[in-house]
Amino acid sequence: MMTALVYGQCSRYTDLTEQLQTMYITGKKGGKTDMEIRFFTKEIWQESPFHFHDQMEILLIMSEGESFYIRDKIYPISRGSIFILNSSDLHRSVPKPRSIYQYYSIRFYQEEVEGISTEDFDLLKCFRNHNQFNHMNKLNIDQIDHLLKLINKIEYYLASDCSAFGKDIFARTLLAEVLVYINFLYDTPLLTQVPSEEQISAYYPVIDYINEHITEKISLDLLAQNFYVSKYYLSHRFKDLTGMTITDYIIRRRLTLAKSYLRQGLSVMLAGERAGFNSNNHFIHTFTKTVGMSPKQYARQYLTLDSYVSPTPPKRDIFTR
Repeated sequence: MMTALVYGQCSRYTDLTEQLQTMYITGKKGGKTDMEIRFFTKEIWQESPFHFHDQMEILLIMSEGESFYIRDKIYPISRGSIFILNSSDLHRSVPKPRSIYQYYSIRFYQEEVEGISTEDFDLLKCFRNHNQFNHMNKLNIDQIDHLLKLINKIEYYLASDCSAFGKDIFARTLLAEVLVYINFLYDTPLLTQVPSEEQISAYYPVIDYINEHITEKISLDLLAQNFYVSKYYLSHRFKDLTGMTITDYIIRRRLTLAKSYLRQGLSVMLAGERAGFNSNNHFIHTFTKTVGMSPKQYARQYLTLDSYVSPTPPKRDIFTR
């Protein structure tokens, strides 16, 4: 049902430097995966291409690095930095020469927490509207310690040998507690201007246009016409900058949207139609080829979370800036 991080007990992030590989275990119930929490250590850290995930992601950096590119912004990678990414955020990392890269990754589908939010508090607030957004926050040691303790608790309840009564509820409640704290940390307005990556920045209007019109018919000719550029130049430049063709990007965005509809219980035909695929056969073929299973098989693995238990309020002393 969830994927859990495996690591030793630690109260300070400096204790993590001895971890030398990616370590996690997987627990499943009916093939459903709701959340992933992983700790990565990469001794050979290679520059990654631009990519995005189906899930929301929280990254807690535990080592020094070079640069993290998110959308059209450039952020420094440093120990104690935290980044939040939604499913539309193209991102890539650039390594520091001869360095070990260590970080936590927490991923989850937005459907898993939408039922927990209230009219007065949206747990996904800091994951929405990332067009003009500061993705990075620098934490002090007490804030890092608090997040690590929450992660330790989640790991305990997700462990395959955990027999605690109501362990699934405890794990999801702790995820909600993490998100409450993350929203608190990101509630402070951005004080400094984040530098932009000039090359990708010039093409983000194209990416934003695709995201906003993803369910409509989008062609290379249409994009070239709207942005007054040669379609051949646009096509080649887009691939040079992002590592994927415009067609590949459109398909991946539509598949992400279709997966969300399937997790909400929509039929295969309706999910494909609402995601922008022009025929059911094309949708099923593309989904199966890309995901590795049919839309129907994928849909069977997921249930929509309709309601949830409110999280236990965290200690107030860590809600300080």
